[in-house]
Amino acid sequence: MELYGAALSYDHRCFYIDGRPTWILAADFDYWRIPLSSDISESEEKSDTGKADRAKQAWRRVLLQIRSTGFNAVRIRFHWGFHSPSKGKYDFTGGRDVHQLLTLCEELGILVIACLGPYVGDDVQGGGYPFWLIQRDHIRLRHLKHSGYKLWDNHFAAAEAEWYDQIIPMIVGHEVVTKNTRGRGCVVLVQVENHLGARGPLSLPLALQDETRLLARMARERVIRTPLVTNNHVWPQDFTSFAARAWMQVEKKLRAYRIIGDVYRTDISGFTARDITQNPLDIDSVALITKGDNVPMIAAELHKSTDGGSDGRFSEQIENALSQGLSAFSLPGFFGLSSAGNFSSAALTTSPNAQYAAIGEDGLLSEDARVSRLVLNAARAFEHLSVASDYVSARPWITRPVKPAVRGVSIRGLPQEAVRVRRQWEYFERPASGPSGTGASSKDSSRQLGIITYVDGTKTPETASDGELAFLFSLADAPTLSKNGSFALTGTLGPRKRGIFVSNVFVGDGADPLMLVAATKEIYARVSLDAGCELWVCAEESIQSGQLFFEGECQIAGHAEVEYVDVEHAAGRKFSFVIPNPGPGLVSVTGSGSNSAKLYIVLLPQKSLDTLVADYRSYDPSRSETSAGDESSAQSIVAWGADSILLESDGRIGMSLPPDTTEGPSEKLAIFVASPSQPQSKSAVLKPVSSLDASATISGCPFIWQFNIEPDTGATANDDAALTSVSGFEKRITSWDTMAWKLLPTTSDLETMDEINVMSWQRDLGMFAYNAIDVGLNASNVLYRCQVRLKPQHITSPRILLQLNARHRCTIWVNGVNMSGHETFHEQKSLPGSFQALRDALKTPGAVHGPDRWGGTHTYDVTDVMRISHIPNSAAVSSNADSQGDKDEDEDEEGALNEVIVIVESYGLGVQSDGFNDARVPRGLIAAYWHGFNLIGEDHDDSEIHDHTHDRRTEQLRTRWEICGVDVTKLSNPFNSSGFPDEATGSGWSAAVEYPLVQDSWSTRAKINVDHGVHWLRWQLLPSSNTMPLYLRISGRATAYVWVNGVILKKHKAGSSEPSLVLLRGGALGETSLEGEATADTIVVMMYGWADHADISASGGRLISVDLSLTSTATA
Repeated sequence: MELYGAALSYDHRCFYIDGRPTWILAADFDYWRIPLSSDISESEEKSDTGKADRAKQAWRRVLLQIRSTGFNAVRIRFHWGFHSPSKGKYDFTGGRDVHQLLTLCEELGILVIACLGPYVGDDVQGGGYPFWLIQRDHIRLRHLKHSGYKLWDNHFAAAEAEWYDQIIPMIVGHEVVTKNTRGRGCVVLVQVENHLGARGPLSLPLALQDETRLLARMARERVIRTPLVTNNHVWPQDFTSFAARAWMQVEKKLRAYRIIGDVYRTDISGFTARDITQNPLDIDSVALITKGDNVPMIAAELHKSTDGGSDGRFSEQIENALSQGLSAFSLPGFFGLSSAGNFSSAALTTSPNAQYAAIGEDGLLSEDARVSRLVLNAARAFEHLSVASDYVSARPWITRPVKPAVRGVSIRGLPQEAVRVRRQWEYFERPASGPSGTGASSKDSSRQLGIITYVDGTKTPETASDGELAFLFSLADAPTLSKNGSFALTGTLGPRKRGIFVSNVFVGDGADPLMLVAATKEIYARVSLDAGCELWVCAEESIQSGQLFFEGECQIAGHAEVEYVDVEHAAGRKFSFVIPNPGPGLVSVTGSGSNSAKLYIVLLPQKSLDTLVADYRSYDPSRSETSAGDESSAQSIVAWGADSILLESDGRIGMSLPPDTTEGPSEKLAIFVASPSQPQSKSAVLKPVSSLDASATISGCPFIWQFNIEPDTGATANDDAALTSVSGFEKRITSWDTMAWKLLPTTSDLETMDEINVMSWQRDLGMFAYNAIDVGLNASNVLYRCQVRLKPQHITSPRILLQLNARHRCTIWVNGVNMSGHETFHEQKSLPGSFQALRDALKTPGAVHGPDRWGGTHTYDVTDVMRISHIPNSAAVSSNADSQGDKDEDEDEEGALNEVIVIVESYGLGVQSDGFNDARVPRGLIAAYWHGFNLIGEDHDDSEIHDHTHDRRTEQLRTRWEICGVDVTKLSNPFNSSGFPDEATGSGWSAAVEYPLVQDSWSTRAKINVDHGVHWLRWQLLPSSNTMPLYLRISGRATAYVWVNGVILKKHKAGSSEPSLVLLRGGALGETSLEGEATADTIVVMMYGWADHADISASGGRLISVDLSLTSTATA
């Protein structure tokens, strides 16, 4: 522990920050998924400071919502490719300012799990590696020489060291073991690598164990002082002697290359796997800090369940993890941020109804998000009892307490695996006058150990958990008990069929605290109001029924009944049996002593519980030193009444979204806040009320404050008339002739390049290097053109055929006629790296994960649209020539010119998982073959004509294939391009008078002629005072890309039967897509399609209808 100093320590239960037990409950926050128009602007008018301010505003909005959901941490995956667009260039300004991002987390009191990579996940193109590294074939990514076979590569290790040289200095000053001007830093864990599975198909060892060892060493040598963790599916118990000897050889090479130094200190010196009894659903990635068995359990990626084909729920995973003692976890995908510029698979184009996230990029909460928030609030309400706790399998032995205390819990009718009891660990002696919730003295409190009971009714038959359950509590042997006693309470589990129940809880700091012996009522929030008063939030009886059992004869007032009872063998002691009345209301509980503590219990309906938020100060970086066991500020404020309440770090109340007025104007909207003092409002729509309404069911508590919601009458969620107006509708069509076409290089050309090595499979074929990766074109779309001149003597067959092999979706035009296209793609459903995934990849071409088999060629008959300079004698070809219409009389002697345009849309680079070398799998046009003509003329001898190998190669050279696209390594943001070179052009636009402009509520139908190529539409979205999320809905059988102020936000998949929604304003975007209050937003839509999807119009044109509309409803 000397590495971390006094600031940070851990044991098998949890982490301790300044001596305080701390959960690390995180959701992934991918800052690079938040589109920032100002950050990619090429204008010099915006300073780096201005860009950074806009980025901070966008980040703050999302981080506040993360914290308001109940999380106290985020896992930030630092994206190498996002920061390094080209070799040797790194950008940490504006939306890439890591220092500012971590500073903001410290200001908001949010802990950080820093994932340095370099591989950050399988939801990112290339796994997060920069494009410039991927296109260097002589560097073996993740040391993969071929799929399933690794060979150590010092060049790749040096590239990793270069990335760590850049990113780690940004982290070091923000570690929790470091003090800065804001107090403690925020980075509590540093994750190296991700998904580096040690075993692959048939359990064969694929990973080089030295990979993680090296990264850990490089992190330590660059002065990382926080614990190092990793995230892998399976790790061996320890390093074998063979691996140790192999490492010695690798170490010599690394030192020779000056990649590492002589000093080596790391936590990851071996790997032990503590058993997690009854694993939570889908927990297959458990990364552990390694110090023998005395380490906490960590799930760096806790995915929601997908068992049985169900959608799964994050809330279930959270409860499962906490009940089993996980001290740290992160939920990938809980917050659905934009997939801007990162269309890594066809799955990213599905409608929001099927999205994985619990909270969408518009900031709207799903039912799962609301339940997850409630679970996190319930768990953290008594986290001082829960964090440092041990699993209790039977009635535990505890020291003799002064007051009766629960020592064990069971539930009649439920199996043992459905009830998990955890007991607070006695980790310190509390001061004589302990803080709230701890008891009167060190003698008392150190023996009243809190009990947390997790009940999972989903593991039982439906009838067993639907009704009332009998909770049996056993009491510890107190001095007033002649022997162990027991008592029973009843309760239900509520709508989610689960429950978190507490026992042995004290209220008050004085000499006469109020003791809750046991409760079958779930407590969702707990606020310390002053030294002798608390407020708890529970559900009304119709939602979740239960009782509360207090020690002593308590005074009960308000919405509950009380019965004073004796417990068997507890002579001379009375207990208060509190039963809430039906319906919402307020209950006050006061102890029998003159200076006894007081407790308020608020009973809320389900609608209010769904909006409950709480602010926790369990981690406060401004406090450089915290006395052990200080929970006095653990719950500082709770609020309910609106779905989008944000609790600012300074205690002010705000809203992330305008209030939902779908209930109608007659319903009075209000937010209620429980706090020791009256909070301030940050939102203009929140108006404080001097006193609670007399009719309010919670009136009577002086610590509950009311804010009436007075929304803008023109900014309602269900009022289409409030939608922003559009103007300046324009259109254009891509001109192929103005493109910067380049002759496609041959493999021999590539072999002469310094930066790119031709791949072995291309070298063997000895043909064109069609692969877009080889020539630096890694955006979604790549364009190819073939120009060939034909004369009658070239024709060798009555049919002219074109064979194309592409990845993944290609669209073809021949002489201005759309020939439709084809898609070569399949997305494996099996686990990446498994034998099943390998088999699936080899079975079907077009794999996203895994090796891509050579296949997928599609043949097009282009006879009817090809031009030939003279009419041949062949009747078949003569018919073809007649169908071409009038021929150009000025055709030169070389033959009639034919032009083929091919657009290949890639579904992103492979993720480069541990077992598969798939980031280097070809993308774009892989191969093209002509059949039906021969371009070899009289300038070649007969031997060349009859040499079929030379014949094909020469034929390919004569057809002049060219390529065009966007070299993303030359962009400030390499992920912000569709691949069309003219995507940002300002010329060629003309007024689109055929599209009607309807003010306010707007929609139109665009007619796309498939033979005219790529169509572009552009309009202005005028400023509006409406703060509701605004979407663009797209439907139709055409491929469509959408830009907002130069930021590519969405792709609509061609042929999709589901509409697509594009968030233009609001939500996670906030105002980041706006250029200012008085400036309109520029919306650009690019569309093209296939002839197979077109309708034949009366005029003979082939048209596809694409419907575009603005809406404030988040349903496709």
